Amino acid sequence: LGDPRVRYYFEVNKDKIVTIKQKMVALMTGAFGGPVTYDDSKMRQIHYGMNVTDYHFDAVLELFSAAFLELGVHPEANKDAIAACGKIRKDVTTGCTVRMELAKKNMEKG
Repeated sequence: LGDPRVRYYFEVNKDKIVTIKQKMVALMTGAFGGPVTYDDSKMRQIHYGMNVTDYHFDAVLELFSAAFLELGVHPEANKDAIAACGKIRKDVTTGCTVRMELAKKNMEKG
């Protein structure tokens, strides 16, 4: 969480960091075939105003992958885990994408 590419998203909610970590573990547990205890139906709503870009999402996936490898997760399982995480990309990045498209349209109008 100290990575400068994504640190802001976690520092802005320092009081909630334990809860954020717990939710990430619950989400990943379900995504990797374990018991589903995380309700991802609000994923888009929760992240909409955060301006998470693909760059930031990819940085988090990179950090997950490095952590998995450090823990000795088999490379193929690591690849599968990252692919499973990638399924929520659109929900996490939609808010920023929508705002960028609106800004682009406004710029084209003049």
